[in-house]
Amino acid sequence: MPYHRLLWLLMGMIFSISSCSNVATLDINDDGSDKFSSQEGVIYSKGPKLRVGVVNFGNDTPRKVNGIEQVATNILTTLLHESGNFIVIPQQDLDSIMEQQKLSLTGIISAESSSKIGGILGLNAIVTGSITSYAEFVEGSTSFFSQTKIQVSKVGVDYRIVDTTTGVQLFSAHGEGEFRKKSDSVMGFGSKSSFDVSLKDGALRDALKRAMIEINNQFPSELWMGRVANREGEIVYINAGQQTGFEIGDFLSVHKVTKDIIDPQTGLSLGQAPGQEIGLLEITGFFGLDGSIAQILSGEGGKRGDVVRFNGGS
Repeated sequence: MPYHRLLWLLMGMIFSISSCSNVATLDINDDGSDKFSSQEGVIYSKGPKLRVGVVNFGNDTPRKVNGIEQVATNILTTLLHESGNFIVIPQQDLDSIMEQQKLSLTGIISAESSSKIGGILGLNAIVTGSITSYAEFVEGSTSFFSQTKIQVSKVGVDYRIVDTTTGVQLFSAHGEGEFRKKSDSVMGFGSKSSFDVSLKDGALRDALKRAMIEINNQFPSELWMGRVANREGEIVYINAGQQTGFEIGDFLSVHKVTKDIIDPQTGLSLGQAPGQEIGLLEITGFFGLDGSIAQILSGEGGKRGDVVRFNGGS
């Protein structure tokens, strides 16, 4: 075979190998499933979806990695929405109310501010946290013909859930995530690795995917609370409907509204004491974007502003 033909054949093989070797790899579960697309262990329960707000994460990374807290907030907001268990209040709505009320909920949340923001927007809980660590580094191996580089990003995340009725922290945990991106070259040909935004996003998504399992499983079902919007005789209108996850035949208990219980030492609200149950409703229909029509089964139907709680399905 002529020398130049052999050279072209060799070059073609090199390009073929190198073009196929530039791949992004994800962290893999022990069973071989992709952690990015798996949410095994998440509990999807029947009943009303909780109304939650995601407050901007804090940036506690030693080097203050630019913008990482906003990326984390956006990713967690998307994951909560995709789980189907929550009605997520958009960040811009939270920002607007916080500005009007001169509140700051980034990072540490006080009992007073969480209760206030929850009351205004009808939130059942606030989810927030902080990025505690972030690192990028390169692993690699080199042989006579080829070189392999793996870019690795690792992130540490603290996250917590706050009950907006009482301001009490219901749950907190720490999680970690990892993302790996591989590139190969043969005899100097192939892709050249350079750090990019996918490393940061990938590690955060991995960490927050893991966090979603805990968040879904730790939210108490009894946290949900709605309100009587109006009453006309035996017909009661509720400020939660199909979007919240109700079905015709679901039951709601009606409770009197009580005053806030104030901590004598701090002067802050401890939340409202459980109100006396005064009646039982059954959902018979829906109206508007997210409203229910209910009939009184027993007791009183309550008045505008009274509390309703999920009492099971038919």
